[in-house]
Amino acid sequence: MNSGTGRKREASEIVRYKKREKIQKKIERTYDKLRNKYPEIRGKVVDFIQQSVSDGIVYVGIRFTDKTVFSLRYECDMLIVGADYLDAKTGDYEVIREYMKPIPR
Repeated sequence: MNSGTGRKREASEIVRYKKREKIQKKIERTYDKLRNKYPEIRGKVVDFIQQSVSDGIVYVGIRFTDKTVFSLRYECDMLIVGADYLDAKTGDYEVIREYMKPIPR
């Protein structure tokens, strides 16, 4: 009886090991793809990082010790989150009509 359970345990350990190997290979492939995405910056040493916001654009600059800069710029869009018609006579701003319900964030 014991030898049967030992074999089952060994077989399940082998299966788990193979699953871990498969997962590890997937992770390595993903990392390789990410390394190849911006090959110019791989292995460089960061000197400092700058960030700013101007005219709706978010800027991030990564300066390396060899005096090169990798920059990212994001443009911010304005999105409507709700539209309604209100009664402000009493100061309570009671909703008369809701044209668009607020978008959950």
